[in-house]
Amino acid sequence: MKKIEYAINHLNDLNGIIICPYCKEDLFIRENSLVCVKNHTFNISKKGSVVLYKTSKLKKDKIYNTELFINRRNFINSGFYNEVHSKISEIINENKPNIILDMGSGEGTHDIKIIDNLKDKNIKVIGLDLSKEGIDLSNDFIEKNYVGIVGDLNQLPIKNKTVDLIINFLSPSNESEMARVLKKEGIIIKVTPKAEYLYELRKSLKIKSYENEDIIENNIKNKYDILKKYEIVNTYSLDKLLLNYLVKMTPLMNNINIIPDIKTITIALNLYVLRIKDGR
Repeated sequence: MKKIEYAINHLNDLNGIIICPYCKEDLFIRENSLVCVKNHTFNISKKGSVVLYKTSKLKKDKIYNTELFINRRNFINSGFYNEVHSKISEIINENKPNIILDMGSGEGTHDIKIIDNLKDKNIKVIGLDLSKEGIDLSNDFIEKNYVGIVGDLNQLPIKNKTVDLIINFLSPSNESEMARVLKKEGIIIKVTPKAEYLYELRKSLKIKSYENEDIIENNIKNKYDILKKYEIVNTYSLDKLLLNYLVKMTPLMNNINIIPDIKTITIALNLYVLRIKDGR
Protein backbone atom coordinates (compact mmCIF):
# COMPACT_ATOMS: atom_id res chain seq x y z
CA MET A 1 0.00 0.00 0.00
CA LYS A 2 0.96 3.63 -0.39
CA LYS A 3 1.77 5.73 2.69
CA ILE A 4 -1.47 7.67 2.38
CA GLU A 5 -3.42 4.40 2.39
CA TYR A 6 -1.66 3.26 5.57
CA ALA A 7 -2.34 6.65 7.14
CA ILE A 8 -6.05 6.46 6.29
CA ASN A 9 -6.27 2.99 7.87
CA HIS A 10 -4.45 4.08 11.03
CA LEU A 11 -6.44 7.30 11.40
CA ASN A 12 -9.65 5.35 10.88
CA ASP A 13 -8.64 3.08 13.76
CA LEU A 14 -8.08 6.20 15.87
CA ASN A 15 -11.64 7.42 15.31
CA GLY A 16 -12.87 8.86 18.61
CA ILE A 17 -9.34 9.69 19.74
CA ILE A 18 -8.12 12.31 17.25
CA ILE A 19 -10.01 15.61 17.45
CA CYS A 20 -10.21 18.87 15.53
CA PRO A 21 -7.74 21.46 16.88
CA TYR A 22 -10.30 24.24 16.28
CA CYS A 23 -13.58 22.98 17.73
CA LYS A 24 -12.46 19.79 19.57
CA GLU A 25 -15.03 17.68 17.74
CA ASP A 26 -14.25 14.16 16.51
CA LEU A 27 -12.54 13.82 13.16
CA PHE A 28 -13.53 11.23 10.57
CA ILE A 29 -12.15 10.18 7.20
CA ARG A 30 -13.63 11.70 4.07
CA GLU A 31 -11.70 10.55 1.01
CA ASN A 32 -8.10 11.72 1.65
CA SER A 33 -8.90 14.14 4.47
CA LEU A 34 -9.90 14.31 8.11
CA VAL A 35 -13.11 16.29 8.59
CA CYS A 36 -15.15 17.28 11.67
CA VAL A 37 -18.88 17.96 11.94
CA LYS A 38 -18.20 21.68 11.55
CA ASN A 39 -16.44 20.91 8.28
CA HIS A 40 -12.94 21.85 9.36
CA THR A 41 -10.85 19.86 6.90
CA PHE A 42 -7.28 18.56 7.18
CA ASN A 43 -5.71 16.94 4.14
CA ILE A 44 -3.61 13.78 4.46
CA SER A 45 -0.46 14.16 2.39
CA LYS A 46 1.02 11.53 0.07
CA LYS A 47 3.66 10.97 2.76
CA GLY A 48 0.89 10.03 5.19
CA SER A 49 1.18 13.19 7.28
CA VAL A 50 -1.67 15.37 8.47
CA VAL A 51 -1.37 18.83 10.04
CA LEU A 52 -3.71 19.15 13.03
CA TYR A 53 -2.63 22.61 14.06
CA LYS A 54 -4.56 25.83 14.45
CA THR A 55 -2.68 27.67 11.76
CA SER A 56 -2.01 26.64 8.20
CA LYS A 57 1.08 28.87 8.22
CA LEU A 58 3.54 26.51 9.82
CA LYS A 59 6.90 28.21 10.15
CA LYS A 60 9.96 26.32 9.00
CA ASP A 61 12.33 25.89 11.90
CA LYS A 62 15.83 27.02 10.98
CA ILE A 63 17.40 24.54 13.42
CA TYR A 64 15.08 21.53 13.43
CA ASN A 65 15.17 20.87 9.70
CA THR A 66 15.33 17.80 7.49
CA GLU A 67 19.15 17.67 7.58
CA LEU A 68 19.19 17.65 11.39
CA PHE A 69 16.56 14.92 11.55
CA ILE A 70 18.32 12.70 9.00
CA ASN A 71 21.59 12.97 10.94
CA ARG A 72 19.75 12.26 14.18
CA ARG A 73 18.24 9.16 12.59
CA ASN A 74 21.68 7.99 11.47
CA PHE A 75 23.11 8.59 14.96
CA ILE A 76 20.25 6.74 16.69
CA ASN A 77 20.50 3.87 14.20
CA SER A 78 24.17 3.50 15.15
CA GLY A 79 23.11 2.03 18.51
CA PHE A 80 23.82 4.81 21.01
CA TYR A 81 20.35 4.56 22.58
CA ASN A 82 19.79 0.79 22.31
CA GLU A 83 19.74 0.24 26.08
CA VAL A 84 17.11 2.90 26.73
CA HIS A 85 15.01 1.66 23.79
CA SER A 86 15.08 -1.88 25.20
CA LYS A 87 14.05 -0.67 28.65
CA ILE A 88 11.14 1.37 27.26
CA SER A 89 9.94 -1.62 25.21
CA GLU A 90 10.17 -3.81 28.32
CA ILE A 91 8.02 -1.34 30.30
CA ILE A 92 5.46 -1.18 27.50
CA ASN A 93 5.33 -4.98 27.24
CA GLU A 94 4.65 -5.16 30.99
CA ASN A 95 1.85 -2.56 30.89
CA LYS A 96 0.13 -3.72 27.65
CA PRO A 97 -1.28 -0.40 26.39
CA ASN A 98 -3.51 -0.07 23.33
CA ILE A 99 -2.71 3.55 22.44
CA ILE A 100 0.70 5.18 22.86
CA LEU A 101 1.38 8.88 22.27
CA ASP A 102 4.92 10.15 21.77
CA MET A 103 4.94 13.85 22.63
CA GLY A 104 7.80 15.36 20.65
CA SER A 105 8.47 12.45 18.32
CA GLY A 106 10.68 14.24 15.79
CA GLU A 107 11.59 11.95 12.89
CA GLY A 108 10.28 8.87 14.72
CA THR A 109 13.50 6.82 14.94
CA HIS A 110 13.30 6.35 18.72
CA ASP A 111 9.72 5.16 18.29
CA ILE A 112 10.48 2.57 15.64
CA LYS A 113 13.33 1.14 17.72
CA ILE A 114 10.86 0.74 20.57
CA ILE A 115 8.09 -0.66 18.35
CA ASP A 116 10.41 -3.31 16.91
CA ASN A 117 10.82 -4.79 20.41
CA LEU A 118 7.11 -4.88 21.29
CA LYS A 119 5.38 -8.22 21.71
CA ASP A 120 1.97 -6.85 20.73
CA LYS A 121 2.20 -5.66 17.14
CA ASN A 122 -1.36 -4.24 17.31
CA ILE A 123 -0.46 -1.36 19.62
CA LYS A 124 -1.14 1.95 17.91
CA VAL A 125 1.65 4.52 18.25
CA ILE A 126 0.95 8.18 17.51
CA GLY A 127 4.01 10.36 16.97
CA LEU A 128 3.22 14.04 17.45
CA ASP A 129 5.54 16.95 16.75
CA LEU A 130 5.24 20.53 15.49
CA SER A 131 7.95 19.95 12.85
CA LYS A 132 6.41 18.91 9.54
CA GLU A 133 9.87 17.93 8.28
CA GLY A 134 10.25 15.57 11.21
CA ILE A 135 6.76 14.09 10.86
CA ASP A 136 7.17 13.55 7.11
CA LEU A 137 10.31 11.51 7.86
CA SER A 138 8.62 9.66 10.73
CA ASN A 139 6.00 8.31 8.37
CA ASP A 140 8.69 6.19 6.75
CA PHE A 141 7.57 3.82 9.53
CA ILE A 142 3.86 4.05 8.80
CA GLU A 143 3.65 0.34 7.88
CA LYS A 144 4.20 -0.59 11.53
CA ASN A 145 1.03 0.69 13.23
CA TYR A 146 2.69 4.08 13.49
CA VAL A 147 1.32 7.39 12.31
CA GLY A 148 2.93 10.81 12.59
CA ILE A 149 0.80 13.91 13.15
CA VAL A 150 1.87 17.55 13.04
CA GLY A 151 0.47 19.14 16.15
CA ASP A 152 1.09 21.41 19.13
CA LEU A 153 2.22 19.78 22.40
CA ASN A 154 0.44 22.60 24.24
CA GLN A 155 -2.90 21.90 22.52
CA LEU A 156 -2.94 18.22 21.65
CA PRO A 157 -5.50 17.19 19.01
CA ILE A 158 -6.36 14.23 21.25
CA LYS A 159 -9.59 13.57 23.13
CA ASN A 160 -9.68 13.55 26.94
CA LYS A 161 -8.69 10.29 28.70
CA THR A 162 -8.01 8.22 25.58
CA VAL A 163 -4.27 7.48 25.77
CA ASP A 164 -2.85 4.53 27.73
CA LEU A 165 0.81 5.52 27.72
CA ILE A 166 2.79 8.67 26.89
CA ILE A 167 6.44 8.72 25.83
CA ASN A 168 8.35 11.96 26.36
CA PHE A 169 11.91 11.39 25.14
CA LEU A 170 14.33 14.32 25.63
CA SER A 171 11.57 16.69 24.59
CA PRO A 172 9.62 19.55 26.19
CA SER A 173 6.26 18.58 27.65
CA ASN A 174 3.02 20.14 28.77
CA GLU A 175 1.94 18.53 32.03
CA SER A 176 -1.66 19.77 31.92
CA GLU A 177 -2.13 18.31 28.44
CA MET A 178 -0.59 15.03 29.55
CA ALA A 179 -3.05 14.88 32.44
CA ARG A 180 -5.96 15.69 30.13
CA VAL A 181 -5.38 13.00 27.49
CA LEU A 182 -4.03 10.20 29.70
CA LYS A 183 -6.39 7.58 31.09
CA LYS A 184 -6.71 7.43 34.88
CA GLU A 185 -4.37 4.44 35.24
CA GLY A 186 -2.17 5.49 32.32
CA ILE A 187 1.55 5.97 32.69
CA ILE A 188 4.22 8.30 31.35
CA ILE A 189 7.71 7.22 30.30
CA LYS A 190 9.86 10.33 30.55
CA VAL A 191 13.51 10.42 29.49
CA THR A 192 15.63 13.33 30.71
CA PRO A 193 19.34 14.13 30.32
CA LYS A 194 21.80 13.57 33.13
CA ALA A 195 24.56 16.11 33.70
CA GLU A 196 27.00 13.89 31.76
CA TYR A 197 24.82 13.71 28.64
CA LEU A 198 26.99 14.61 25.60
CA TYR A 199 29.64 15.69 28.11
CA GLU A 200 32.57 15.53 25.69
CA LEU A 201 30.79 17.68 23.09
CA ARG A 202 29.73 20.25 25.67
CA LYS A 203 33.23 20.42 27.14
CA SER A 204 34.75 20.91 23.69
CA LEU A 205 32.30 23.72 22.92
CA LYS A 206 32.58 25.21 26.44
CA ILE A 207 28.82 24.88 26.92
CA LYS A 208 27.47 24.53 30.46
CA SER A 209 26.01 21.27 31.73
CA TYR A 210 22.30 20.49 31.69
CA GLU A 211 20.00 21.73 34.42
CA ASN A 212 20.76 20.23 37.82
CA GLU A 213 19.31 16.72 38.03
CA ASP A 214 17.94 17.34 41.52
CA ILE A 215 15.94 20.32 40.23
CA ILE A 216 14.52 18.23 37.38
CA GLU A 217 13.61 15.39 39.74
CA ASN A 218 12.00 17.70 42.30
CA ASN A 219 9.85 19.22 39.54
CA ILE A 220 8.83 15.72 38.49
CA LYS A 221 8.03 14.69 42.10
CA ASN A 222 5.78 17.74 42.51
CA LYS A 223 3.58 16.64 39.60
CA TYR A 224 3.86 12.86 39.40
CA ASP A 225 4.28 9.72 41.41
CA ILE A 226 7.57 8.10 40.40
CA LEU A 227 6.83 4.41 39.95
CA LYS A 228 10.33 3.52 38.78
CA LYS A 229 13.55 5.26 37.85
CA TYR A 230 16.42 3.90 35.78
CA GLU A 231 19.80 5.50 35.19
CA ILE A 232 21.46 4.62 31.88
CA VAL A 233 25.03 5.76 31.33
CA ASN A 234 27.32 4.56 28.54
CA THR A 235 30.38 6.02 26.83
CA TYR A 236 30.94 5.14 23.17
CA SER A 237 33.80 5.52 20.73
CA LEU A 238 33.35 7.89 17.80
CA ASP A 239 34.83 7.61 14.34
CA LYS A 240 34.67 10.47 11.84
CA LEU A 241 31.32 9.36 10.38
CA LEU A 242 29.62 9.04 13.78
CA LEU A 243 31.09 12.35 14.90
CA ASN A 244 29.67 13.95 11.76
CA TYR A 245 26.19 12.55 12.55
CA LEU A 246 26.47 13.83 16.14
CA VAL A 247 27.61 17.30 15.16
CA LYS A 248 24.89 17.72 12.55
CA MET A 249 22.06 16.33 14.72
CA THR A 250 22.41 18.55 17.76
CA PRO A 251 21.15 22.13 18.21
CA LEU A 252 24.28 22.68 20.33
CA MET A 253 26.14 23.19 17.06
CA ASN A 254 23.86 25.97 15.82
CA ASN A 255 26.04 28.78 14.39
CA ILE A 256 29.21 26.83 15.26
CA ASN A 257 31.23 25.76 12.23
CA ILE A 258 34.22 24.19 13.97
CA ILE A 259 34.14 20.38 14.13
CA PRO A 260 35.17 19.37 17.66
CA ASP A 261 38.01 16.89 17.99
CA ILE A 262 36.43 14.31 20.30
CA LYS A 263 36.90 10.54 20.25
CA THR A 264 34.14 9.45 22.63
CA ILE A 265 30.61 10.52 23.60
CA THR A 266 28.63 9.83 26.77
CA ILE A 267 24.94 9.02 26.60
CA ALA A 268 23.65 9.55 30.14
CA LEU A 269 19.91 9.49 30.73
CA ASN A 270 17.36 9.19 33.51
CA LEU A 271 14.30 7.15 32.58
CA TYR A 272 11.24 7.72 34.76
CA VAL A 273 8.02 5.72 34.84
CA LEU A 274 5.39 8.13 36.13
CA ARG A 275 1.76 8.32 37.10
CA ILE A 276 -0.09 11.60 37.50
CA LYS A 277 -0.80 12.39 41.15
CA ASP A 278 -4.38 11.98 42.36
CA GLY A 279 -6.33 15.19 42.13
CA ARG A 280 -4.65 16.45 38.95
